[in-house]
Amino acid sequence: MTLPKLKIEPYEISIPFYCALREKGLRLEAQAKKDELFAATLEHPGHLRRHNRLIQAQREDAGRIRDFLGDTRIRLR
Repeated sequence: MTLPKLKIEPYEISIPFYCALREKGLRLEAQAKKDELFAATLEHPGHLRRHNRLIQAQREDAGRIRDFLGDTRIRLR
């Protein structure tokens, strides 16, 4: 169940913090893609299941970072 977003003031973050978070999200997405390729080589069902959970966690974290950055403003002072 998805809850509706409340109208709140966006967070104001510095440019370096914004860039660091954006880089982290991009790294997570890139690592998830690499891990998907590696998962194709796994034969043991348990290893594959755990690796797929890792990929899912990486994508969820990257999504949370994207959502957070979408709800922020860059502080210009």
